Formats: sequence, structure tokens, C-alpha cells
Amino acid sequence: MCLSCMVRLIYCEMLGYEASFGYIHAIKLAQQGSLMEKRVGYLAVSLFLNESHELLLLLVNTVLKDLQSSNLLEVCMALTVASQIFPPDMIPAVLPLVEEKLLHSKEIIRRKAVLALHKFYLIAPNQVQHIHDKFRKALCDRDPGVMAASLHIYLLLIKENPEGYKDLTGSFVTILKQVIGGKLAVDFNYHSVPAPWLQIQLLNILRLLGKEDQR
Repeated sequence: MCLSCMVRLIYCEMLGYEASFGYIHAIKLAQQGSLMEKRVGYLAVSLFLNESHELLLLLVNTVLKDLQSSNLLEVCMALTVASQIFPPDMIPAVLPLVEEKLLHSKEIIRRKAVLALHKFYLIAPNQVQHIHDKFRKALCDRDPGVMAASLHIYLLLIKENPEGYKDLTGSFVTILKQVIGGKLAVDFNYHSVPAPWLQIQLLNILRLLGKEDQR
């Protein structure tokens, strides 16, 4: 199926019309197309399929292959799709490769890997219990975007067990001071306020850590 036809199918689905006859063609585009076709194919798959759809099994090998690709865009697409629509029973297939991406040289890959692990933790927390140490490395990442992505995971972890993460209180305070002090790039500012959503996230974390703890 040509690229323009797939875009039209996406538009039909957005308008509420069923286009299930084209789902398999979206998967084929993601599997075999050029880089642009893969992007549209992955986009269509993420919009068409849900975690329980039977056609999702056909996408696993493609995601595994793209996670090992040397092309950054292919890796990004695979991480995005894995974090959006992969059900718990498919996580073990991709988890080792997603973990590897936490050490990738490009910050966008590390950030997307953290976001994928955040989704995995939401739907299957037992499967990512063994990589908490890597979450700590993400918190100390030199890229602010990776660090900010790790805060989503820590907010969940601290809600469940504040006592287990009190040793990180100093790190969160230091990060908050850096944010307030304007140490992040201006891209993080909103109407001249330094990273307001990041500040709120950090304040929520510190609130949970300090609850019923006078010291």
C-alpha cells in the first residue's frame, strides 16, 4: 500500500470510520518500507492497534530488529511503539534491548528508553524490579531530559515506598536548586519560569519523602 493511502486510512480512522482492512498494510510498511514509510507505518500501527490486538504479534520481530539498528530514527520509532502498545507478555522480549539503550551515547535514545521503562513499570512492575540501579543512573544523567524522564518513575516508586528512597532526598534537593537557579537550557523555560513542570514534579517527590518526617 502506498504512503498516501496509509495517511488517508489514518484520517478515516480519526473521523470514526473503520479501516481494519488496512491494519496489516501498516505493519508491512513498518517492516519493509523505506525510512519515511516505516515512520508512517509505525504511526499507523500505534493508532490502529491496542495492547490486546492479535496483529501485534507480527510486529515484535520488527521492533527487535529496529532496536538493534544503527539508525537513530529506527531505534527511536521502535522504543516509542514498544512503550505505547506492547502488553505485559511481550515486555520480556524487548526488555534487555531497552535496558541497553539506557547507556546509549545519544540522549534522545536514553530518554526514550527511560520513558519505555516507565510504561513497563506501570503495566508490569515485577518485570523491571531488577533495574532500579539503572533508574538511579538515569536520575544523574548529564542530559536534563533524561533526568526529567526518570522523575516519572521515581514519583511512582516513592508513592509506594517513601522509606526506600529517603537516601535520594539530597539529590532531589540539588536538582531542584539547579532548576530554580536557571542551570537548565532556556528550552526548559515557560514564560521565563525555569522548568515549572519539573519543579512541580520535584516538589511532589519531596512532599512524599518528607511526609510525617519532621527531620
